Order: sequence, then C-alpha cells, then structure tokens
Amino acid sequence: MARSLVIAVWLHQGRYHGEDDQFDEFDGTGGWPPSPARLFQALVAAAARGASLLSEDERALRWLEELRPPRVVAVTGRRGSAVKLFVPSNDLDSKGGDPARAAEIRVAKHWCPVLFDSSQPVLYVWDLEAEVPESQRVCEVAAGLYQLGRGIDMAWATAQVVGECEVAALLDAHPGAVRIPGGAGETAVPRSGTLDSLVRRYVGRRHRLRTVGSGQAARQLLFQPPKALLGRSAYDAPPRRILLELRRPDGGFAPFPLTLAASLTSNLLARATARLQDSLPARSEQFERLVRGRGAGPADLRQRVRLLPTPSIGSSHADLSIRRVLLEVPADCPIGAADLRWAFAGSDAGDTEAGGASSGRLVPTNDSRMADRFVAPASSYRSVTPLALSTAPRRRIAGNGPRSVAERIREEDRAVHGVVQALRHAGVRSRAWSVRVQKEPFHRSGSMAGSFAKGSRFASHALWHAELEFDEAVAGPLVLGDGRFCGLGLLEPAIRPAGVVGFDLEDRCRVAPSDRLVLLRCLRRALMALAREADDRVGRLFSGHETDGAPGGSGHHSHVFLAADGGSGKAQAIRRLIVVAPWAADRRTRRAWSDVRKFDEVTHGLGELVAGRLGRFDHLMAQPVREGDPLVGPAYVWVGQTDYVASRNLKPRQDAAEIVRADVTAECLRRGLPAPSAVNVLSVASGPRGGRPTARLSLRFAVAVRGPLLLGRDSHVGGGLFHAAHEDE
Repeated sequence: MARSLVIAVWLHQGRYHGEDDQFDEFDGTGGWPPSPARLFQALVAAAARGASLLSEDERALRWLEELRPPRVVAVTGRRGSAVKLFVPSNDLDSKGGDPARAAEIRVAKHWCPVLFDSSQPVLYVWDLEAEVPESQRVCEVAAGLYQLGRGIDMAWATAQVVGECEVAALLDAHPGAVRIPGGAGETAVPRSGTLDSLVRRYVGRRHRLRTVGSGQAARQLLFQPPKALLGRSAYDAPPRRILLELRRPDGGFAPFPLTLAASLTSNLLARATARLQDSLPARSEQFERLVRGRGAGPADLRQRVRLLPTPSIGSSHADLSIRRVLLEVPADCPIGAADLRWAFAGSDAGDTEAGGASSGRLVPTNDSRMADRFVAPASSYRSVTPLALSTAPRRRIAGNGPRSVAERIREEDRAVHGVVQALRHAGVRSRAWSVRVQKEPFHRSGSMAGSFAKGSRFASHALWHAELEFDEAVAGPLVLGDGRFCGLGLLEPAIRPAGVVGFDLEDRCRVAPSDRLVLLRCLRRALMALAREADDRVGRLFSGHETDGAPGGSGHHSHVFLAADGGSGKAQAIRRLIVVAPWAADRRTRRAWSDVRKFDEVTHGLGELVAGRLGRFDHLMAQPVREGDPLVGPAYVWVGQTDYVASRNLKPRQDAAEIVRADVTAECLRRGLPAPSAVNVLSVASGPRGGRPTARLSLRFAVAVRGPLLLGRDSHVGGGLFHAAHEDE
C-alpha cells in the first residue's frame, strides 16, 4: 500500500535567513522555501551526538538520501528589510594567513530575511512504496530538529507516515503552493553520498585553522571545508484546480449555452466574491481584486483566480454546452483553495435565455475526465470560445457595402498580430509557427465569434476564433486574449497526427469506388503541379523521385500517401480525398520542418481538381483530419476499407490467408506500429498462378493505435486503408 513520509517544519519567528548559493535555489523569493537539501542538513545536525551519529540514525539518513526528491508545500514569502553587517571575507591569504589581521579585510554583507506566515508549516512529502523501519526512525530524528537555515532560524518539526487520503487532506488544507519535482533543475536535493559529504564538511570546518611550519616560521592558515555533495532537481508549482459541475435539483446536468460563457463567468465570480466578503469583511478589497478582478493591476496577474467554463468536447457530435467549470487557483494566491471551493459551491449559475429558468447550481466533483482534455499538453490548439483581441480593427458599417478582399486581409493580419501579443501576455514561450484566425467556428457545433459578445464587455469585432501550431507541446489549459479572466479565449488541444488532410467532395459529384485509381492519379498530378519549384523540379515529398529522376532510395516511405475514402462498405461512393504525409503513415520516417511547411503549403493551395471524364471538382478546401475521425482513431480494432495487397508472392501449396497474416504483421512492424494481436481475414483472393494475394482484413491491437493506417504494396494509392472501429463492431 502506498504511503508517504511527511515532515512539517515550523519556523518560530516567521523569518528565514537561510539563503545560500549552494543549498537554496528555488525560483522563489530569496531562496524560499528552504530546499530539501537544507532540511536534510538540519536533520543530520539534529541526529548528531557530538561528532558522531548513532548507527540506526545513520542508516535512516542514508535511506532518506536515496529517495526521490519530495514535494514541497509552503506559503508565499516576501523580502523584508535588509541589514548591513561587516564581516571578514575569506581572503585571509592576502594578509599572510594571519587571523589577527582579519579586521583589515572586513566587507559589507547584506542580510535580507524572507517574511511569511509563521502559523503555517513548510511540508516535505516523500512518496514511499511501503512503510519501512527507517521511515519511523526519520520521524524520531525530525522531532529533535531545532533550526532550519542559519543559526538564528530556530525551528521545530513533526513527522509522520500516512496514507494517500491523509496526504491529500494535508495538501488540500494547506494554503501554500505545492511544488512538484521533475527533471533537471537548480534546486538542491539530497542524493547518494550527501551524508558522507556533510560529515567531511563538518570535520573540515573543525580544522579550518591549521598551523603550518614550526618555531618562529610557524603560522596559521585558513582552509576552506569541502563542499557538500548535492543533487539538483527542477520544481514546478502548478495552480490548484477545483472541479465543479452544473447540476439540477434532480441531480442531472444543467447545460448552459456556450455563447453565454462570459455572462456565466461574471455571475459566478460576483456571487462567490459577495459570499467571501460577507464571511470575512476585513479582506473585502482583496476578494474584489483577486476573485472578481475589480481594481486589479498588473501586479495581481500571478495571484488572480481564473474561472473557466469548460464545454463538452471530444467528439465531432458534441454540442459544446457548458456542464462543468474549472477553477484555477494560482500558487501565489493568498486565498485558500478550501475557502474558494466553499465560496463557489452551491452558487446559482443564473438564468438562461429560455424562459428565465435557473440553469442549475455548482456542485464540487472529483471527475476530471473532461478537464483533463483541456489540460493535456499539445502542439496544436483551436479555440472553443473566441479570443478578445485589443488590436482587432473596428468593422465597417454594413451599409457601406461589402468588404473588399484587401480589407479582409488587413483585418486578419491585425488579428494574427493580436494573437501573438496574447501569447506573450499569457507567458507562453513556445513559438507559434502557424496562426490562423477566422470568424467562423472550427467545431461543427460551435458558434460565430461575434455571437459571444452578448453579456461580455467586448465588441463583436474584437472577437476571433484562432488555430495555432507550436514548435513543441504546450501544457494546457491554454486561455488567451483580453477575456481570459472573463470566460473567453479557451482553446482545446487539437490532437491529430501531423500531416493528414482531407478534401470533401460535393454530393452531386458521385465517384464510384472502381474509379479510385483514376481519381488519385489526377490528384497526384495536381499536387505535383503545385509543388513544382522555380527550376521546374518537384521534390521527393510529392514525386517520390530523387532530383535526378531515380526512384527514392531512402529505405523508408518518403513521399505522400493518397487515398479515396467512401466510408464503410464497397458500395459507398467516394466522399473525400485524403493526403497523408509520409511521417504520419510510416512512423519510422524522419520529419523535417521544411517538409512540414511544404506539405501544408501545397495541400492548402489545392482549390480545384480536373479529373478528366470524372469531371471537375471546384471549391476544394484542405481540412485537417482530427482525433475521433475514423481515419485516425485512436482505436484497438481497425477494419479494412480497401483491399490489402501483400508485399510478397504466393508460392505453390501455401495458404493465402496465413501468408497475408504474416505479411501484414511484418508491415506493421516496418511502419513503427505494434504487431496486431489478432488478424481476421474477412476475404482473400489470389491469381491462378499465385502472385500477390489481396485480402480484406480486420486488425486488433493490444493497445489503442492512432492512425492513419495505410498498409501494403499499393498503400501510396489508397490500398490497405483502414477505419477505426468500436469494440462491439
């Protein structure tokens, strides 16, 4: 059973002077809170009996230094007034090593304590797999702790080994920020060998002054003690998240219209602020600034509470109604998370547009499945509620006639600039290499950007939907724009394999599956025409050939895959064309950013397709194929939509079905996919003299696999295309 070792340290005077270049390197104020290495040093001092350690104490401390770095919980500290003290520097060698001349090398040293609420302890939480005798011994050692930091930082501690529920309760009740370790960083932590290095340092400090020489030539020299051997870890203090749901009196969800997100946020913040002010009138001004946002300035941004109405997402058929609310409490917020949960719980969401009926009340919940969709890191995002951009130009009056193309381009350019500014204001450091803005929603159940202006303080012309692509994954929830504290500017991760786009065909242009190859040949010629460079060459990405005309010889699939998708069944007409980048179909293919840009440039430049006797397809638009689409899944079961062609010939007296099973398993491994746990051959065919067998297959994997799946000999022209299937299909 999982357990945790919790050491709680109280500092008597609410002051901390322990800032040190070696031990305290949190990114907080003045080395606050004390690092785990500083606590370990204090525990060694508490366990020492003169110049020695008891064997059981030594064994317990060696066990502690081998553990992973602990979580650290502490309230926010602030710098106090600095005090200037004159002390001898460590440059006695310049005075011949004579201690009597120490007064000649005195230098000014500033001591600046960190001030904090002394009624709240600093918590150090080590996660254990199980309780062991050494953990109880560490608790006994912690009871003898008498200082933490410098000699004037008097302290005392308690320690206990508790279960997961008790730890969660302690962290929830503590008003401070929870700092979580992870990766390489600068905060000092104990490591294997730290105890021995502290013992050597102690011995070295006892013998810093040594007599060198004898007789009249004897003199005393100052030797620096060896440094302690410490590890380094990065610490992050994420905001605390409180999950709430909109529920009716009968317990069912009370969905709220997405376009009224700003109105919902304003109502809930006002009600919670009033409830806190009635309970604690002395802090009314603080609640008004940090909860409701009135009178807040730039210095309050890191402490302001943020309320995010989270619509239901995850499916193309989701209605995007607001059923849940995510409350983010920054690590530096002086208002306790428990107080905020109490203030918002039970709040009436207000009246809906339909009949003025109450839309429900907020109820705390532990169900984080929907919130996790917004929190998950991603490199591609798209807005659910529009961004309020201060740089957006005012729209022309409709009576002046329709806007020209040049005016629309200028508006979009200003909006893109506003998105870049919004990223900077939100502290997003990753570079957005693609920013797309529009008034229309990206989700089929979404709403026009201007429709969110009702109930907000923003004009409709300032609201824009945006889609962003980053160089690296950005952790959510991502909220941008001037309305990020007002319920607007929420973006959802667009998790999809890079380089998969589709072109929907008009319903009147029905193409039979038998014409698939003809249509794809025309598509390939059109893409190659758009990819042609100034020197009349077409790169390998779209041609499949080297610059000298020879077939690509990289050993991997290095050119695009084309497919015609008509849905399930052989009788379905082709409904859309699919273009898949090689790195999306073959996971072992290396992706270059120049190819990514070229792929997007060419696919988005295709607006029409002339396909000979099949007709002309106008108004084509490249649409990214996103998660949840049958082409990309993810799913455990994949059903073939076109015949799979084996990569090797069938020999006499060989079973065609078995050959296909072995061939598709090897093909999956070559593409960087896991081997299927089961291959169901729905149908199989081969020529009278063998040849390559073709089969319609169903694949089952032990883990959920993300598509697209284009496998087999003719996969570059749509062969071996699979769709994600549900478990019951």
